[in-house]
Amino acid sequence: MNHDALFKMLLRTPTILQSFFEAFVPNAAGFIDFTVLEFVDKELFTIDRRKRTGDLLVKTRFRGQPAGFLIHLEHQAQPDADLQRRMLEYFILDWREYDLPVYPIAVLSSPGSVAVRASPLAVDFPNKRVLCFDFDVLDLGSMDAGNYVKTPNPAALALAARMRFTGKNRLSLIKDFAITLARIRMVRRVADVVASFFFAYQHLDESEDLKLRQEIAKVESKEMRDRVMQLTNPWIEAGKREGLQQGRNEGRSQGRHEGEAELVLKQLARRLGALSAAQEKSIRKLPLTKIEELGEALLEFTSRADFARWLRLNN
Repeated sequence: MNHDALFKMLLRTPTILQSFFEAFVPNAAGFIDFTVLEFVDKELFTIDRRKRTGDLLVKTRFRGQPAGFLIHLEHQAQPDADLQRRMLEYFILDWREYDLPVYPIAVLSSPGSVAVRASPLAVDFPNKRVLCFDFDVLDLGSMDAGNYVKTPNPAALALAARMRFTGKNRLSLIKDFAITLARIRMVRRVADVVASFFFAYQHLDESEDLKLRQEIAKVESKEMRDRVMQLTNPWIEAGKREGLQQGRNEGRSQGRHEGEAELVLKQLARRLGALSAAQEKSIRKLPLTKIEELGEALLEFTSRADFARWLRLNN
């Protein structure tokens, strides 16, 4: 699974990015002008010329002021003992490249709690402190999903999928997620992004899907029931559309392929506009690994020509 592409898809949605700060970095949310957001599409590299795949860099400005700054969101799906120095490296590179102050945040999504020193990264000598570098850390693996699946905040709901779930109460938490998301009044495409991200990590097999629907059917309001049912699990529903009756494992694999394709198609449509039937067919025919590669590559497309070139080279 392409974790970085999923996180970028989620947080590049302006409504969700704002809700991310409101839920997890409220002190910063107060000074960010969310009406001015420019997502930097430039390919970024480390000092030793390795591609920076987990970055999301956003140009914005201070609320009520003309002065601008950068937000650097770094997603890390695997434990990284060198995270502090890497965040410092990226801070310096971005500061020099854009000549703007940088607000750095690390979003950790590896399973379980990751030990990251809360104190700033400091370099001290007997006579002085020569460096003090601090950044926010959001360690999803150490957080309890149950505290967020009932929170009417799009980012909190989506990211709950990477927080602590237990097998015993997982279905109940997923039900709470679906009902809470259905209650939030938001643009349908934003709700689709939240649901797609969540179910990418908490997808259900057919028996779980049936149990969930039975539980949701107990919701008293028919309007609410209908709204919840529209939040389809892309993996199961895609599998059903294709008539996958070849066993649970095979069905789940094919369902995932179709779900990834649907997610990438939605991302492309939002970024470039409606695709032709031939282009959609070409994407659906790609192997899963190529679809995942496209999910990451499309974040750097600036025109339909970029997409056509990628499709031509990968078909």
